[in-house]
Amino acid sequence: MSHWFPRRPRIVQDKLSARNSAQSGLALVVTLILLLVLMVMGAGIAYIASTQADLVAAVANKPVSIEAGETCFDNAIEWLDTSSGKSWVNGVGAPYDLASAGNPLSGKTILADTVPLGQTDSRSAKFKERAGRASYSSCIVEKLASTASLGIGNEVGTTNGYGLSTFTYTIRITAIGNFNVPLTGNKINKTFWQSNSSRSILEVVVSYTP
Repeated sequence: MSHWFPRRPRIVQDKLSARNSAQSGLALVVTLILLLVLMVMGAGIAYIASTQADLVAAVANKPVSIEAGETCFDNAIEWLDTSSGKSWVNGVGAPYDLASAGNPLSGKTILADTVPLGQTDSRSAKFKERAGRASYSSCIVEKLASTASLGIGNEVGTTNGYGLSTFTYTIRITAIGNFNVPLTGNKINKTFWQSNSSRSILEVVVSYTP
């Protein structure tokens, strides 16, 4: 037997060890790449799910904030029939925020405005809790114009008694309706803003005859 024969098993063993080490390193690299891909896919799925949840919340909650703004319109027209409302509309009629602190409509929600007339509120506690989080933070009334309509009278020269004149006022009402919006005063507190919060700005022009 050749004197080189005893060394051959060691050479083969060294080559096999080097090959196994290279394969182990490649498997580690492939595993890390796969983990990275899975992590990116998971982050993408989470982002899409969050975005879709916000869209669903916006669709579900936007009508509630719009309803809060429309409640402002109802309450403002009711206020015009009060003595203070008549004094305002018969006066200068300057812009007046009814919903600011200390004013007649401060802190109003849609809960009381949605109770049918002459009936007790028998709605569920969950509905009341949701409706109680829908309010308007601003309800500005402003008189734009007034027109007078003369009453019906007789032919001139036959009598001096004509009918009473009536006034029709053109009033603009601007409302900010909120649902689930934490406020500091009349400003949104962004620290506690939630993804299912909603805010709507509405404006309407009405003709009002006392």
